Amino acid sequence: MSKTNGDLSYLKNLVNKHRVCWEVWPLFYLDKNGVKFQIGFDLEIFGTHSNEQQTLEPGSQESAEILEDLKKVAESIIPQEKQYCRSEIQVFDNLIQFSPLRKFRDDFTVGIKITHRSGYDRPVDACEIECLKQIEEKLKELGAQMGHWKYKK
Repeated sequence: MSKTNGDLSYLKNLVNKHRVCWEVWPLFYLDKNGVKFQIGFDLEIFGTHSNEQQTLEPGSQESAEILEDLKKVAESIIPQEKQYCRSEIQVFDNLIQFSPLRKFRDDFTVGIKITHRSGYDRPVDACEIECLKQIEEKLKELGAQMGHWKYKK
C-alpha cells in the first residue's frame, strides 16, 4: 500500500479504531553446541474491537475484520526498499490475548518476524536493528502506541 495522504489517513483511522499497540521481543537461536544468541526480533501488533464493552470470539466476522485491518497496518509498515533482512508477517487468527499491560482487553495479534534474509542462524546485526527502527517509526507515525493504549487529551 502506498503512502498517499488518503492511505495514511485510512491507516491512522484503523490504528485509532482498534487502539493498536505493539511490543518487541528478541528472537533467539540455540546452536548445535547449546549456545543461545539473538538472531532477530519478533514485533507483535495488538488490536481490539472498537467497542470497549464488547467481547470477541475467534472466527467471528468482527474478529476477521480486525485481523484484516491489523494485517493492512503490518503490510504498510514493512520497509519496501531492498534490504538484507526479512520481515515476515504472521497472522494469529484463532488467538485472543489478554495482557495485564493492556488491562486484559481482548487483543488480536499480527506478528512481524525480523531476521536475516539469508543465513537464518546469524547473530543480529545493524540491518535487523535498522529494520526494527524503521517499522517502529512508521507505527508511531500512524499513532500506534508501544505497550499499551493511552487516550490522548
